[in-house]
This record gives sequence, C-alpha cells and structure tokens, in this order.
Amino acid sequence: MFKDWRRTDKGYFDEFEKEMEQINDLMNRMMQSVGKEPQVYGFSMQVGPDGIPHIERFGNVVPVGKDSDVREPFTSSMIDEKNSEFNITAEMPGISKEDIELNATENEVVIKANSAARKYYKFIPATSPIDPESASAKYNNGVLEVTLKLKESKKPQGKNIKIE
Repeated sequence: MFKDWRRTDKGYFDEFEKEMEQINDLMNRMMQSVGKEPQVYGFSMQVGPDGIPHIERFGNVVPVGKDSDVREPFTSSMIDEKNSEFNITAEMPGISKEDIELNATENEVVIKANSAARKYYKFIPATSPIDPESASAKYNNGVLEVTLKLKESKKPQGKNIKIE
C-alpha cells in the first residue's frame, strides 16, 4: 500500500533512513564474512535434448536471513536417450571421495559431502524414472560423475482400430 511521505514526522527522510539502515546491516554481515571462505553464487542454463532450457543455481551465498555453511555444488544433469542413461556431473573441490554420500531413488538423486573444510548438498530430481541399482560413480580432481540407467518405460499395449 502506498504511504504518503508527507504524513510522517521526518517526511520522506524517515523511509530513506530505514533503507540506509538495512543496507548498513547487510554490508556489516558481508564484511564480517569476508576472508572466512570464498563467496560463490552462480547459475547455469542448459538446453536439454527436449529443447527446453533448464536453469539451476549453485554456490554458498544464501538469501538474507538464512545462515548456512553448506555449499550447493555446480551440477549438470542430462538424459542420454541413446544409451538410456541419466548422467550427473558435480563440481565439489576440496573434499575426498570418502566424504561423499550418494543416495538415489527412482525419482531423485541426493549428493551430500561433509569434510572438515567444506560441506556440499544437492537434490537432483530425475525427469524420467531411474534404476538406483544400476548406479555407478567416479570422483576425480574435484569432479563427481554419476551414471544411472533409465527404467524401461512400459509401452502402452493397445489394439489397432479400423476406421470405416
């Protein structure tokens, strides 16, 4: 709702003062966190084989009001229809493969990593049903590669109908 600036005690300066106070609070929080660890925020946009763009965000910068030391790794997930596979690539530098925990169901893959230096977490929904038993993963030079086979989709059985 619009508030008339002339009805406050200080005029429009009251609103301006509130805005400046919020900016100062944000700057103080940013300056206190400088040097603790790198601040990373980004997004990736990929066009899948279906022609639809997919946008994902990653990083450790959290929205104002939240406090977390968990990073969201940069990931790329694609369905390879030719080989009937779901491929995931995640960049997670600074950890060892023993720190990584992978969990997969028919509909999702969850990547967690917890080391003394860094923590990562990523939830990746599968656009097609996947077979968690077929999962294979490799971790080399900070890059995790996960491959899962797609479940066979049951083709609808029907009857040809003759048109008169």
